[in-house]
Amino acid sequence: MIDRCYIFKNEITNDGVTILNYEYEWCKEGATPFIGSPDLSGHTYEAFPGLFEPLSSNLPFYGLVKESSNEFFREIMEMQDTKAYLFTPIFSDNKFWGWIGFDDCEKERIWLNEEVTALHTVAHNIGLRLNQNKIRLDLENTLNELDFYMKSSNQAKWEWNIITDKVKFSYNWFGMLGYGDDELDHTFETWESIIHPDDLVEIKNKIDNYISKKSDKYEDIVRLKHKSGKYQWIKYSGILIENDLGIPEKMIGTHIDISEIKNKETELANQRNEYDHLVNNLAEIIFKTDLNGNLIFLNNQWEEITGHKIENCIGTSIFNYLENLNTLKVKELFDNSNRTNSFEAQLIKKNNEKIWGLLLLSIDFSVSTNEKIIIGSITDIDNTINLKNQLEISEQKYRFIANNTSDFIMQHLTDGTITYVSNTSEKITGYLPEELLQRNPYDFFHPSDVEKAKKQNLNILDNKNEIITFRFKKKNGKYIWLETYSKTILDNQNNVVGIQTSNRNITKRIKDKENIQQALKKEKELSELKSGFVTMASHQFRTPLSVIYSNVELLNYKIDLLKLNPKEELERISSRITNEVNRMTELMNNILVFGTYESKNLKVELKEFNLNDFIDNLIDTYFNNEQDGRKIILEKNDYENNIQCDESLLTHILNNLISNAFKYSIGSSSPIIKINYLKDKIKIEIMDFGIGIPEQENKHLFQSFYRGSNTSTIKGSGLGLIIAKQFTELLNGTINITKKVNEMTTATVTIPYKQNKL
Repeated sequence: MIDRCYIFKNEITNDGVTILNYEYEWCKEGATPFIGSPDLSGHTYEAFPGLFEPLSSNLPFYGLVKESSNEFFREIMEMQDTKAYLFTPIFSDNKFWGWIGFDDCEKERIWLNEEVTALHTVAHNIGLRLNQNKIRLDLENTLNELDFYMKSSNQAKWEWNIITDKVKFSYNWFGMLGYGDDELDHTFETWESIIHPDDLVEIKNKIDNYISKKSDKYEDIVRLKHKSGKYQWIKYSGILIENDLGIPEKMIGTHIDISEIKNKETELANQRNEYDHLVNNLAEIIFKTDLNGNLIFLNNQWEEITGHKIENCIGTSIFNYLENLNTLKVKELFDNSNRTNSFEAQLIKKNNEKIWGLLLLSIDFSVSTNEKIIIGSITDIDNTINLKNQLEISEQKYRFIANNTSDFIMQHLTDGTITYVSNTSEKITGYLPEELLQRNPYDFFHPSDVEKAKKQNLNILDNKNEIITFRFKKKNGKYIWLETYSKTILDNQNNVVGIQTSNRNITKRIKDKENIQQALKKEKELSELKSGFVTMASHQFRTPLSVIYSNVELLNYKIDLLKLNPKEELERISSRITNEVNRMTELMNNILVFGTYESKNLKVELKEFNLNDFIDNLIDTYFNNEQDGRKIILEKNDYENNIQCDESLLTHILNNLISNAFKYSIGSSSPIIKINYLKDKIKIEIMDFGIGIPEQENKHLFQSFYRGSNTSTIKGSGLGLIIAKQFTELLNGTINITKKVNEMTTATVTIPYKQNKL
């Protein structure tokens, strides 16, 4: 028994070069299929010295993989876990058509002569059938021999008798789709029913064209519906058997599940796109050339820096665009292919301007051709070359791109452990690379950013694109903002084994954004403040002036009438004028005090005094002659000690609060003042039983020039509470107002007995 059987077909290109294409494959259960793998097709025989000569001479070629002297051949076979191999040539019409291979993946098999002869005969019979010079019985015998090697594989076989329309599915045909052998009928309709609707017409046309000989082969990829409801990618192929009269009699073919390969191809394409995105967004020029220096790849920075169009430069020599290049060092590159070499050279731009660049070159192998190529980068160092004649370039770099970008590159295990750090870490974070190795990166994250970053990291491990922005703690203890692009690292089985991150310092960008937002907010606040002031001043100044003016006119009118006893009328008019003048004076004082506070020119003058005496004097001076006759109800305890405070600020605070208590409670009970001497502070409560404040307007209580919607008939400036709040805070105190509409309103002020030095 063998583990894998496959057929390579020769193809001659337009240039006359013979290449090998991996066309068919049968695998034993447990063996990894490689049909569809791009690594196994498109190679020339020159890549496998010693293979073409025996096979093209109709001789088998076999042996142990480990004994092969061809390193590339040995690498390809070991990739497929092959230990022993046997290749037998297939000739069609006396031409070397291709060859069939048999792999033993479990043991180092010594092929017996009778095995070699038998399998050589199989290949010979296949060639005869391809030539259609072999009779039907010989072909069926050949297929039977191939069936012997297919029975233990995970492939499926089908047969369709065109004359009787009978179908036979075998060798895991049902199992491949999740069904038992007896769950579906062996009919042509069964096959039609599980084909993806978008593929049905095309595959039926292919059958018709093949039977009618409009096409010379029947093979392609189709989607078949699995029992679970999902569609599997299936590679199908078939051959036509005719009777002695040349009439199509039967089709025999195979199905191979290539869903995993198709998924891997999609994943590989996504990774390639991510790689291209990374390369094309680096600050450096990245290029590839053949060993003669002819360009075969350039990233987008080439056009950005030089102005040359990429399509016009491909195929030309990279050295056409360089001057002052040390050719001796370039020669050294070819003599020491394992090294990365660095040079300083001048890069010639399209406008003939020359800039200094740092050129890095290394030798690598092309994945597609297995030929040696040069990979290089060019970094613009024009601004620093005049300051330093020689740059010390680190040799034997762990990652070519990682250590030659301006970003901070790291590699991590899936749990986040840091396994590689680029040299730019010290410049950005202050840490040397060895100080970060084997550390958990979240140890350096700002605590507020950790959970979000962990969630994004899970998405990255699930191959989802995520850009992580977080704060990183530098060695000096300060935080900087980093923007991180991540890419998963896969092993040979396409399992995620790590993550590579590219980190960029965006602290300046973040701070600029915050400054702009703060400036816009401040500008908005100033605009609203100006608007409020203009509205208030326009209304509040106009009203008292109008009253003063009208009363002056009335006074003049009364004097003109020369009434006998005008004293009472004149006193009433004079009182109005006096009230409005006082109102304007209060308004102007509030505005001046508010302006002094806003301009930061207000000074706190501390002195010691008895609070009870202060309150008594305040009430007697300002609130002992209310027009409606109400008096303050004062509740206080005896307290002999002095407090330390600013008398002027405290006067403004209590004046505004007591004035509001009288102003907004006309027609109600007298306001109450309670003074409580607590352990480390004084609590003053001013209560009134007036109109209160609507609940929905609470948030505007301490906003400049704001007045409640239920105060339109009551005169005021909208500055009293904000002044009280600002002055209370200057005295290290607090102010709070609890209220309900048409119920008791309480303004509570707390101030410490002693003030810290301000």
